[in-house]
Amino acid sequence: MQTWKTAAACMAFGVAAVASLSAPAQADEKHPLIAVAMKTQVQRRWTFDYAAMEREAKAQGAKLIVQWANDDPTLQASQVENLLSQQPDALIIVPVDSQAAGRIVNSAHSSGVPVVGYDIGVSTAKLDYFVMRNNNLVGELQAKGALAKSPKGTFALIKGDPGNDVAQAISKQYDALLVKNGNVKIVFNQFVGGWDSKAALSDAENVLSAQNDKVDAFVTSNDGMALSVVQALKARNLQGKVYVSGLDAEPANLQLIAQGMQTMSVWTDLDEAGSAAVKAAVALARKQKPSVATTDINLGAGAVPTHLVNVVAVTQDNLCKFVNHDAPRGWVTPDQVYGAGKSPCQ
Repeated sequence: MQTWKTAAACMAFGVAAVASLSAPAQADEKHPLIAVAMKTQVQRRWTFDYAAMEREAKAQGAKLIVQWANDDPTLQASQVENLLSQQPDALIIVPVDSQAAGRIVNSAHSSGVPVVGYDIGVSTAKLDYFVMRNNNLVGELQAKGALAKSPKGTFALIKGDPGNDVAQAISKQYDALLVKNGNVKIVFNQFVGGWDSKAALSDAENVLSAQNDKVDAFVTSNDGMALSVVQALKARNLQGKVYVSGLDAEPANLQLIAQGMQTMSVWTDLDEAGSAAVKAAVALARKQKPSVATTDINLGAGAVPTHLVNVVAVTQDNLCKFVNHDAPRGWVTPDQVYGAGKSPCQ
């Protein structure tokens, strides 16, 4: 975690910083103070989420203070207490632990601070608002892509962490569209703790050995595990011959899509997500009802107004459009995807 001196220096350059605990940041009705508890900086996508929040906060006249928990639930609980001591008008949280975060939400509510959940749900306390990727659609896009390639194929389902609500929502679509599909043969159907890429590699290798390489699709829940699946396929000269799905449209995976080794990934509109979270937080801070379109979702503690963020499948067919237009600035370049000077994109 940054020292207060470093954080203050970062703020001078417009980078997310932590305000001094000894002097709470000043806010008013026109300029609400929004605390943001982020899960981690290890995965690069979260810096893009927060950048989108910053842009929307500036547009709304709001002030943000942020802490990064680096995937430590105990640290996140302590950080939120520090944030609450600065008397914010609302809290946005990306929980490290969906169950443990219930205590954080309750603590915020006891301080009169409304809470907007972001991307990952809280199962043990009721949020005031939730912004999440349309995870059901993610699973649907991944599963339908496999069916389009092999309507009567032999499939392996490599799913995410069993304790993660994102993985569970994606899995439900696998169950509905693939497991219950009498035309499809499912030879592997397991969650992978922590979305562990090494475990996914081992699983893929074991599946290929058990099936004598006769597998039509690895329906894989995220890009990190998809990289491992492609590695296993390459070792058997099967790259490009087997369907592989993913999630997050990471640059390395976009390169695999360009090369035909990964079939598709799913992209979440991070600009929409970050913007929706700040709009909701500002509205709640002003004692107003968030105007962003919602549906009610029960995360375990009651129905919560939820904004479902748009997702799209990224394949070879729309890869140029994604790289040149849809991806946020700084996410990826044509050279990263196609090689220096080799981009076919106009």
